[in-house]
Amino acid sequence: MPRRVLWIVLLVGLPFLLALAAFSLMRDTYQPYGTRLLKARPLEANQFTLTAHDGSSKRLSDFQGKVVLIFFGFVSCPDVCPTTLLELSKVYKALSPSEQSRVQVLLITVDPERDTPEMLQKYVTFFSPTFLGLTGTPEQIAEVAKKYGVFYQKSAIKSPTEYNVDHTATVFALDPQGRLRLIYGNGKVAETERVVKDVRWLLRD
Repeated sequence: MPRRVLWIVLLVGLPFLLALAAFSLMRDTYQPYGTRLLKARPLEANQFTLTAHDGSSKRLSDFQGKVVLIFFGFVSCPDVCPTTLLELSKVYKALSPSEQSRVQVLLITVDPERDTPEMLQKYVTFFSPTFLGLTGTPEQIAEVAKKYGVFYQKSAIKSPTEYNVDHTATVFALDPQGRLRLIYGNGKVAETERVVKDVRWLLRD
């Protein structure tokens, strides 16, 4: 290759290579706000099949290509659930339209006996029309909750239809490959800007 052509190639390509290296470095050194798993848990370990509030069957793998934020809660929850969903809606609204198209918020009910698909639909879409509520049989819910390490149990029982549900108030963040990457403890998603940065970091994968 003539020396002059070589110099042109270097001058044109070098800035691109430097930018690519800087981008890779930023990816590798980013310290997420959410608690980062030392080893991302693969899709197979996170997989589930439940019924969406529109009656359709949904597998976690249906959302590949998107960052998925999962929260376990229930419609009659007096405080933690509506607060968390409100905080997640703020995170979602802070994203650009193109980013929003690649993010899915899921509420998995821990009260399948009372939370009908119709109730879930009214509840989750109040916070955002894009949010999905998921339900299933008590056995299915128990299996998924165990997979994510979520604890829940009925409390303050007054009758078969009047009770509270104590539950783990954690938000799970999965990357576009369906890998569990970050965990947010109770109240942590209130830091909207920091969670948005985490979501954008996950979207780059």
